Amino acid sequence: MTFSFKHVGLLIGLISVIVSFTFFGRQQDLYDIFLTGGLLISLIFFLIIFFGKGTSKSKLIWTVIVVLFIVLQRLTEPILIDSSYRIYIRQNENILADINNILLHKTGDITILNDSITHKYDQLTTYESRELIKGQKKLGTYLISKSDKGIYYGLWGFLDVRLGIIFLTDNTKSENNYRHLTGNWFY
Repeated sequence: MTFSFKHVGLLIGLISVIVSFTFFGRQQDLYDIFLTGGLLISLIFFLIIFFGKGTSKSKLIWTVIVVLFIVLQRLTEPILIDSSYRIYIRQNENILADINNILLHKTGDITILNDSITHKYDQLTTYESRELIKGQKKLGTYLISKSDKGIYYGLWGFLDVRLGIIFLTDNTKSENNYRHLTGNWFY
C-alpha cells in the first residue's frame, strides 16, 4: 500500500471534521467552514481512493480508517462542543461577569437585542444600558435575555435552531435539561 496525495487529502478532510467541533459554540462560521470543507474533501478523496486504481486490500484498509474516524468523531463530539463553550466563557470572562453583575440585581425580564433593551421597569441607568449594549457587541451575541432563572447569551440562531449559554441563578439546576459547563454556566 502506497501513501499518496489522495491519502493525505482524505486524512486532512477527516481531521478537519473533528477539529470543526472546537469552534461549535464560539465561532459558528468557522465551524461551518471546517465541517463542510472537511466533509467535502473527505468525500472527494475517499471516492477517488475507492473507485481509483488500487488493490482491494488497500481500499478496504482506507474504508476501515474512515469508519474509525467516524467513530472517533462521534465519541469526541460532545467533549469538543463542551470545550468550545468553555473556551468562549474563558475568553470573555470579564465581559460576561460585568453583564451578569448589572443584570443579576435587576427584577423582571430584560432583553438586549441589537441596539435596543426591553424591560418592564425603568431600572437601568443610561450608563448600564450603554455598558450592556457595548458588552453584547464585544461578545458577538445576537441576544442577551435575563429572566428570574438566569441570563441567556444567544451565540447563534437560525429559524428554530438556537445555540447559546446560560448563567443559571435558581436552585433547580438539576431539574433543567441543560448540560453543565463550569460554575453556574450551562448550555
